[in-house]
Amino acid sequence: MRRIFMIAGHEAECWLTHDGSRFVLNMPDGAVPCQLVPAGAPGAYVLRTGGRAHELRLAVGPESTFIHLNGRTFEVGRVDPDDRLGGREGTAGGDRLLAPMPGVVVSVAVKPGDAVTEGQPLLVIESMKLETTLTAPRDGVVAEMPFTAGDSFGLKAVLAQLTPQEE
Repeated sequence: MRRIFMIAGHEAECWLTHDGSRFVLNMPDGAVPCQLVPAGAPGAYVLRTGGRAHELRLAVGPESTFIHLNGRTFEVGRVDPDDRLGGREGTAGGDRLLAPMPGVVVSVAVKPGDAVTEGQPLLVIESMKLETTLTAPRDGVVAEMPFTAGDSFGLKAVLAQLTPQEE
């Protein structure tokens, strides 16, 4: 069944098929054959695709699934067609970095007022015994960094807030 998902802030129509030995992730820009093999710990897997193996951790929440892959965290949530028509306001276009799951801040690399570029590390968090570096989703200025190293945070807590860079 085709569904629309919100992946890293972008809508994507995708669906899975299974041929008995592997899954195929079907997306608008092509099909990706893959295998997902349990790796021992709860939520830990090895993703095999394109002749490569990647460590992957999944955390399934009530509204989203969080995927830790190659040092990045992706939130995958199903888009309800009624929400698209009904006009519920979304987030401010990548301005806020939300906690993918509860955890602890390991380190903070920037402070309010700092100019940042897309991909620049902002902070490192630990969730489910896995450290993840959160990076700037776009160029901007850090407006808020409400947590410091050692602070605990909850699911969907705002970990950083950016504002557009004035030119």
